[in-house]
Amino acid sequence: MDPARYLVSDLLARPGNHRDEQVEVAVSLHSDTIDVDGMAEADLRLEAAVGAVVVRGRASVPATFTCSRCLQAFSSQLSADVVATYGNDEDEDSRPISGDGRIDLAEAVRDELAMAMPPSPLCRPDCRGLCAECGTDLNTDPCGGHEDRSSSPFAALEGFFPSE
Repeated sequence: MDPARYLVSDLLARPGNHRDEQVEVAVSLHSDTIDVDGMAEADLRLEAAVGAVVVRGRASVPATFTCSRCLQAFSSQLSADVVATYGNDEDEDSRPISGDGRIDLAEAVRDELAMAMPPSPLCRPDCRGLCAECGTDLNTDPCGGHEDRSSSPFAALEGFFPSE
């Protein structure tokens, strides 16, 4: 049996009851700035409603990120709140309960973690990034070798005309 499939027919018979579950789900997510390939851990509460089971909790998985400012790789946790409804009706917002009274929590955990992937991860909130002139990582080496540029909007035209 799949470790992320849980029998909920006992909950459906008693609306208002709940059960806490700890779930491990294999997750593989990849983008230009994030690599996730491991086991996500989720602490979930399965709550019975009339004809449905509502799942709430939090999931996290180790991830390797690439900072969008300094381009350095760093490791951290990718975390997400998990909220999902499972039911037998044809509701578009609910996930199905199988004929044997089981729900598959893996898909909900993977979906929520994928939606929580930050578009521009930062290694730290005060990351200074790279020097626009020479590419030096400003977090480790202050770049002071460039001449001060004028703040005039016409500074870009400085070398356009020959000097007399």
